[in-house]
Amino acid sequence: MKRIVIALAVAAVLAGGVVTAWNVFDNSSVATAGGADHTVPRTQVEKLARENYGIPFVQDGPRSVTCPSGLHAKVDDTVACTAVFKGEKKTMLISVTGVHGDRVSFDYGLSK
Repeated sequence: MKRIVIALAVAAVLAGGVVTAWNVFDNSSVATAGGADHTVPRTQVEKLARENYGIPFVQDGPRSVTCPSGLHAKVDDTVACTAVFKGEKKTMLISVTGVHGDRVSFDYGLSK
């Protein structure tokens, strides 16, 4: 019985570590769309990209992000933004991955 309890405790700790690692490496955001055109405002997209893009201990997030527009609450809507990493400009593609009512989920990626 004691071994079963220990095994369950170890499994719980390992599962918690996997969930934590998954959340740490997640480069996505959720925001609220609004207005007549049902979009996430450009300033909100830029702010979330600065705050949420990056891989801890591997790559710092951008110092700045500038986008030409916001994101429409439509899956696969994409905006090409300019992100500055340590003085180097890179194209950051931000794409809508899900829409649930006014909540819009989107991911980030760098164009090569």
